[in-house]
Amino acid sequence: RSSSFLVARFSLSVYRKFDFCATGDFREDFRESRPSFPGKKPGKPGRLFSLRGRKGRDKINGTKRVMKVKQEPLYVLLQPEIRHSYWSEQIREGIREGAREGQDPVCAVSLAEKQPELEGKYVLTVGNRIRWLEESVEQLHRRGAHPVIVNAAMLPVRHFRCSGVLFELEEILSRCVEALADAGRKRTALLGVSESSVTDRRKAEAFCKIPGCREEDVFWAEGRLEDCVSRFAEGLDGSDYDAALCANDTTAVCLIHCLRRKGIVPPERLYVVGMGNSFVGAGMTPGLTSVRFDYHEMGVTAVRLYHSLRQSRTDCHMTVSLPCRLVVRASAPLKALPAGPVPASRADALPQDYFGGDEVQNIIRIETVLQSGDWTDREILFGLLRGESCDGMAERLFLSDRAVRYRLAHILQ
Repeated sequence: RSSSFLVARFSLSVYRKFDFCATGDFREDFRESRPSFPGKKPGKPGRLFSLRGRKGRDKINGTKRVMKVKQEPLYVLLQPEIRHSYWSEQIREGIREGAREGQDPVCAVSLAEKQPELEGKYVLTVGNRIRWLEESVEQLHRRGAHPVIVNAAMLPVRHFRCSGVLFELEEILSRCVEALADAGRKRTALLGVSESSVTDRRKAEAFCKIPGCREEDVFWAEGRLEDCVSRFAEGLDGSDYDAALCANDTTAVCLIHCLRRKGIVPPERLYVVGMGNSFVGAGMTPGLTSVRFDYHEMGVTAVRLYHSLRQSRTDCHMTVSLPCRLVVRASAPLKALPAGPVPASRADALPQDYFGGDEVQNIIRIETVLQSGDWTDREILFGLLRGESCDGMAERLFLSDRAVRYRLAHILQ
């Protein structure tokens, strides 16, 4: 009995020595996400450790112990070119905060490396360049992973089936143009959009769908952004544009500087609206009216979507859209945008009698009954349509005759 006692004590000491569970490598961008545990030495740099699990007490000496439970890391793939941009920093900080809420280790991955194994894993993919996103999504699919795009806009769903977190660009663009029209602006230009940005492409597509906006009102930055802004400012005198909706705050600030060199101070001749709500735009004179994108909340929401996808028992794709807010300043003194979506136009609205008619109403009622019942109720109804008797349906569905009649009476009520 004494030898068994010594073996048990030795096993417990070995268990306590190795109760940290390594879950994957991480890189410089996510060093802050490593959890700390009181009374434990921190892990070595370059590793992540987890101590989540069932807590209890050893029966031998009453000391606390922690059961080892393998924890799934939160995989993040980041476009290298945007690593030092302020908006990607905000997204990463949001991911860190979301990971801390669930005590999730974060693992930054690179498609150039074979490790870690991504088969069946969800990968938060942060980027905005079209070519990089398309190649990354294709490589992740080939490795059996499920990409979750974290960007202001998604890739075309018809080509790339994946989940994502995005902003409601179509709504905010439409509401901005509507607010400019209410302020007396008759023609608005979309300035500084880039062909290589999936977000800018989506902005251009949404802008052209707004009534009164045309494709010639979109000014693409084919080369340098400054050249695009200069060409627009030089041709402003010979055009009837009285408002400029810029693709980002950088474009808007460049435009205001060009106009001031020409002796024009917005909003005298031109209303200028940016996107991004940068500190530079807020601190300049005149203050820049801009659309605010909450990239920090986008990162937090991406982690929540990640957990929802993991908990889902079906192979599905989810998209979460976040609202945007217009911050009004002196460059475009607009009225506050009304809350809620833009009212649908008459062309988009269904006529009041669209679902009219007895036959259509009967179809809707039948579908409502079928949707409200369970599988057995639907089998009973379809059995009646096939001419089956209650006894025959009871035998086929392994029910009593009384149970079939009770269900049928309940449905008909």
